[in-house]
Amino acid sequence: MKIVILRGGQALRRRRDAAGPGTSTRERGVLALGNGSGRWVLVNMSPGVAHQLDSDLRLDSHLGLPEPEVRAVVLTDAQVDHVGGLLSLRDGAPIDLYATPAVFEQLTTALPVLPVLQHYCGVHWRVVPVAGDRRVAAFRVEGMPTLEFTAVATQVPLPPHLAHQAAGEQPQVGDSIALAVRDLATGQRVFCAPGLAQIGATEFDWMREADCLLLDNLPGDAAAGAGGQPWLDLLRGMPARHKVLFADQPAATRDGWAEQGIALAYDGMEIEL
Repeated sequence: MKIVILRGGQALRRRRDAAGPGTSTRERGVLALGNGSGRWVLVNMSPGVAHQLDSDLRLDSHLGLPEPEVRAVVLTDAQVDHVGGLLSLRDGAPIDLYATPAVFEQLTTALPVLPVLQHYCGVHWRVVPVAGDRRVAAFRVEGMPTLEFTAVATQVPLPPHLAHQAAGEQPQVGDSIALAVRDLATGQRVFCAPGLAQIGATEFDWMREADCLLLDNLPGDAAAGAGGQPWLDLLRGMPARHKVLFADQPAATRDGWAEQGIALAYDGMEIEL
């Protein structure tokens, strides 16, 4: 199994706006999973990555990745930074889109990306059955028989375009998920949770079984795990060989993280398991 981090082409820009000086754009938590057959699964799709797939010649070294006919998209949530690039794929082949019922509903109503795409390339809806009382569900991606996917319901803050409509309502199971992926040929496991803001007992159990962790950074003093263990202590103690954070940090700080056995994701980063 091969992982390629696709954060949106160039390094993150920084802009000044109402949110305060130096606010960074957030095109992170986007990556590709391949099994060596030339087929790929894209986890989330930001606008920058959609452009990158068409223009970045470096991706030609990954057989099949730039070709729309051999890829599928799995969404972990309906965050704008994770779904905004779907419209940029409108002139290609129909999109094989894997998402929970909650995310499909959000992309049909609150952020109606899917009705627009149906007038262009079309979308093949592949429902990931995490909803209601079902918080964990295994599924397969067509054309990727050697990879077994498991979706795990997580809790993350709702984005502004959903939080406004959901005022007074309870979040739905399936608003956001983490992905556990097992390579059936090698037994290697990946746990990917972009946007995850807290670690519960279920997430902790899946993380402990993983050979590769792909996570958002949490504040250093944040509590995680069933015992309320500090986040960084928990991460350092995980047995995974690869621990990668989607974190906006200056390049000069990477060596400090590396000394703790933790890598910071960057555009084009490759991991092979």
